[in-house]
Formats: sequence, C-alpha cells, structure tokens
Amino acid sequence: MSRSGKALLTLLCGCFLHTSILPGFLPQPTVVAAESLLRQRRQCFLLSSVLVSFPGAAPATATSSGLVLPLEFERGAFLLSFQVGEATFRGVADTGSPFLLVAACVGSRRATGRCKDYCSRYGCSQKDFGTPSGLDDNIVSFAGGYARAVWRCGDVKLGQRLFPGRTFGVLGETQSFGGNAGGPNFGLIKFATAEDTEIRPTFLSQTPYEALVFDFTDMSNPVLKLTDGSPQQSDRQNTTEAFLTDLRPYGTGVQYYAVAIEKLFVDGVDILDARAPTVAILDTGTTGLVLPKSLFLSFDAVRRVSAQNVGIKRAGNVEVRLMPVPGSEGGASLNLRRGRIAGLDASLDIVTPLAEDAGSVFLRAEMREMQEKQTFKIKKKVERPAVIFLGLGFFAGLRCLVANIALDLVYALGSASDRLLCQEHCLCIRNAH
Repeated sequence: MSRSGKALLTLLCGCFLHTSILPGFLPQPTVVAAESLLRQRRQCFLLSSVLVSFPGAAPATATSSGLVLPLEFERGAFLLSFQVGEATFRGVADTGSPFLLVAACVGSRRATGRCKDYCSRYGCSQKDFGTPSGLDDNIVSFAGGYARAVWRCGDVKLGQRLFPGRTFGVLGETQSFGGNAGGPNFGLIKFATAEDTEIRPTFLSQTPYEALVFDFTDMSNPVLKLTDGSPQQSDRQNTTEAFLTDLRPYGTGVQYYAVAIEKLFVDGVDILDARAPTVAILDTGTTGLVLPKSLFLSFDAVRRVSAQNVGIKRAGNVEVRLMPVPGSEGGASLNLRRGRIAGLDASLDIVTPLAEDAGSVFLRAEMREMQEKQTFKIKKKVERPAVIFLGLGFFAGLRCLVANIALDLVYALGSASDRLLCQEHCLCIRNAH
C-alpha cells in the first residue's frame, strides 16, 4: 500500500498509544486494503483468557470520593492494573486516548512464540472474550499502528470497585509502523462527539468519575486518582493554571486535554510561528515531546547550533509557555525534564517527530472536507491550530496533573468553585467557559 494510503488508514488521538476509529467514509479501495492486511494474519488459534498476576504493583484503594490506583513504569509509559471478568490486565494510563482496550495474542506474535512474554506483561484474552456489545467491529488506529477491535461487554474492576457490563475493545494483531510502547491503552479521555457514529463508548463516560489526578511527586510511587467530584481545593500558591481548549469544533472526535501554547523555547529560542496558533495535548501516553515535522526540524536546527557551544548532551532544552489565564501576569511554563530520573531509572527527555503515517488529530474532518470538495465542489478551508504532544517528561515531579472532565458540574457550582486547584508544585488544568 502506498504511504498516502497508510495515512488514510490512521487517525491520531494522542501519541504512541492513542486511539480512534477508522472513518466509515473512507474510499472503498482503502477499506479493502485495510481488510486485506488484517485478513492475512487472521488464520490462527486464539488464546484462552488467562488470569495473571503482575509483580510489583501496590494494591489500589477506594476512598469516599473515588479511587487511588498505583502505576508502574515500563517502556516509557505508566501502566495500571485492572480486571475484566476473572482476567487481569495492565494498560497504559493514557490521557491521549478514550477507550479501554485489551489484546488477544494472535498473528505473527503467536506464530513466532512471543505470546508468553506479551501475555505475562499485559494480559491476554480471546477475541470473543466477554459478551456481545451490539457494536460493529472496526479498526482502531493510533500513532504507532492500527488493529481491528472487537467491541465486547464485561464487568470491569478497578481496585475494589466493580463496574458491571462496561464496553471495551479486544484488539487483534497490530499493524505497526513504529512508536508503540507495546501495551494496550487504558484511555482516560471522557467526552466524545455524540453524533460521531464511528466513536465507541469511552471508559470514563461509563463511570461517575469527574476529575483525574496524576501524582508524580515521588516518581518511584506514582498514582492515578479518579474522583467522583471536584478535587479538594487548596492554597493557590505554587499552582499552575491553564484553560483547556476543546478541539472538537475543529473536527476531532473526542475532547482532548489540550491547552493553547504561547511560546515553545528550545535553548531559549522560540521556534513557534507567531502567525499560526498552536495547542499542546497533555498526553500521559507519550514519553517526552512529539512535534510536527516542521517544528521538529526547527527544534533540531536550534539544538545543533547550541551543541556547538555546550555539547550535544546539554543542548535541546525545551520550555513550553502556556497562554496566560485572564487576570494572570503571564502564562505558566512547563519544562522537559532532562537526564535519568531517580525512581524510574530512565529518561523521559525524548523528542521525536510525528510519524507521517500517523496522520492528524483532525484527519477525519480533513477527509470529510476533501470528499465534499470532490463530490460537491465545495471549497471550504478551515484554519486549524498546529498540535504538539506533551508527555510524561513535562509532568515529572509535579504533585498532580488535574484535568476537569465535568464541564457542566464545575460551573454549576458558581464562581467560588470554578477553578480546580492542586497542591503545591502541580499543574492545574481547568476548562474555559
């Protein structure tokens, strides 16, 4: 298949492990090509569901207002444990992805005898695991590849809390073109576009949780907190605030946790084009920073110049300055953490270009506009912002990353409660009116 054909097959919803659905309005030859790629590897036996225990995970706890879930760092991502029925899984705790996904070990992974390692690491299921959801199978795509998803229902258990009859996806073999950390997603985006028939139920939309908090103060003991109501407010000192920007009016199928960017400094040089608005998706499924190709080339050029003076290991420092909240003196800054991090024994300062095959978070809308232009001769040009992805390297050491995912609730509480506040040294995100 051609490179452009691959791009048509993919829809980015974040980076490295971020899912959405292949558009139903794709040209038939492209759909047939996608089906063919998957069909070539479907002649295999499926594993039975396996019950596995993952060493090193602290027990999850339930509070009166939500859950506290321990996270484990592996291969550049944080994983959380959960159960579906009697089977135990681990998934990437991913704010750039909406769906709860598990995997069946099939295709080349099974043929080459790699199921044991994969299933002991992430858990595996049969493709017919659970009960029918009544939803059509389709292709789930992400920056690292794409796979066919079978949509099933089952009882999902997080910590000690059970959610009966929730919808989740079972993935077949992933057709990869790089950038995939390996494990399926535990997607943490809640809201999707209601009228988009290609989008399946997000996991958080099937729960009462209204906010999420990542606590990365102690990187050797990170936790994810899901709360039923607004997080407890505290002193605003040392609190970073920013508005969330909803990208759905520009054509995305889900509401990303995105913030407007004022400046992007590389070794003190702003590489943003002042004429083009830029937003950053806050993406815990990404290790460091992912940039569109043009911005990556600018990053690399500045880094090379700096390296001539300070050396390559000290060059390439990144600071992202967010658009200021009205009434504040200036926008908050986030810095990409450099070097190995105690508690992880790993570095998070990875800067990469967005794979061309991954497409765009606006790909569905862009393809729809292209089809309208060809069919109805409609010439409609929608100006969309450039998108970058801020990963774990920007959040290391913060007490919490708070994303308000209950738009209506917060503002119904009145002006005294319309800001979600974190504890010291945290990033606090709140939604704009």
